[in-house]
Amino acid sequence: MKFNILENLKSEIVHYYESETKNIITSTGNNFSVFLDGQKTQFSIPGKSKFLMRFRLLRRFLRYDKSNVIFNWKRDGVIILYQWKIYFFDLKLNELHFLDNLKQCRNVLHGGIAVNASGIFFGEYGHNTSRDPVPIWKSEDDGRSFSIVRELHEKKIKHIHGVYVDKFSDSLWVVTGDFDGECFLIESKDDSFLNLVWHGDGTQQWRPVSLFFTPEKIIWAMDSPIQRAYLQSFDRTTQSIAQGQYFPGPVWYSKQFDSGAAVLQTSVEIGDEVKSKDARIFYSHNLTDWTEIISFKKDILPMSLFKFGVISFAEGKQSNKDFVLFGEALVGLEGMAIRASID
Repeated sequence: MKFNILENLKSEIVHYYESETKNIITSTGNNFSVFLDGQKTQFSIPGKSKFLMRFRLLRRFLRYDKSNVIFNWKRDGVIILYQWKIYFFDLKLNELHFLDNLKQCRNVLHGGIAVNASGIFFGEYGHNTSRDPVPIWKSEDDGRSFSIVRELHEKKIKHIHGVYVDKFSDSLWVVTGDFDGECFLIESKDDSFLNLVWHGDGTQQWRPVSLFFTPEKIIWAMDSPIQRAYLQSFDRTTQSIAQGQYFPGPVWYSKQFDSGAAVLQTSVEIGDEVKSKDARIFYSHNLTDWTEIISFKKDILPMSLFKFGVISFAEGKQSNKDFVLFGEALVGLEGMAIRASID
């Protein structure tokens, strides 16, 4: 298999991309761009120093580069999480609206916001050193307002890695971390999050960031820098997990293509079981057997100040012939987003 770079998209983050339509959402710092059905819209979040925002290294150090942007269900607006705040940008009226303040985090992990016909959902991803209850937010009006629908306090968890829509069961799945006793897959069979089913024993085996769904299984690779990271497969019927392939570092992000094939990445961070100084991309046609296709070396700047080496994937319907990834703290992919293909 060969990895090919098709285009440098000249943005720090590509939040969303569609191979067929070329619809795309990008951002650099507090500047955002949305291209939808032939119409391009640009806007900025006010309040940041133009001098500080001018330099990539300062944006990286201050975390001014990090944000989440996602289309609402009707695709007449986008939801933005940026610097501890929730916004809605109305694409019809060309208006930015501040909605609320996040309680424990600046923004959430990429891909961790769930959107379906009944609502928009995300859980907070913060340091939470005191292990306070972790909020789950919901919008009932397609992104124009948000409220906290539930706080997780039944178990002492640090934070939420993501909320995901399971198209095979219509459930919403919440995944949590980070340390032993804090890692679970939590199933909500409705959008109220009133009756939750907690799966797992809290150990590192049950510590994913992103998930793959099939009719029979839920599959993930462990996001663990403190134990060896393996592929895990959760059987919906038996409620048991089976261990699969080993990866040389924690797996944060993954992407499944329209064909069913998929990619995932390993991150470079601090931990005894991070065995590579490269962030690596693996490819699979069956979600079971994974082959490394490319790697990017961690740059020389200290991780505690200038971030881990991480590769992320844009949301949206994409193919292995045309998909988007972006990186940070990596040689050749630092603060860059690219279109790529796998042959």
